[in-house]
Amino acid sequence: MIKMTINGEKVQLFQPLDAMEYCQVSDATISRWRREGFLEGIPVGRGFVYTKQQLDECLSIRNKDREDMEVTHG
Repeated sequence: MIKMTINGEKVQLFQPLDAMEYCQVSDATISRWRREGFLEGIPVGRGFVYTKQQLDECLSIRNKDREDMEVTHG
């Protein structure tokens, strides 16, 4: 993880391995989320980095999708 200050605001940038660990998913899943538009990435060289806010927003969307798909039996 890279910590930096941008315009006076402290920002944590997650490299792909950090993002995988933070979200507890595989590299393929992170890439798929980015391609499908669930996760924004910041292009750096040939790869991407992610802010904590971007990862949290993506996880929130994915968790809501799962909740909407749950079927209750009763």
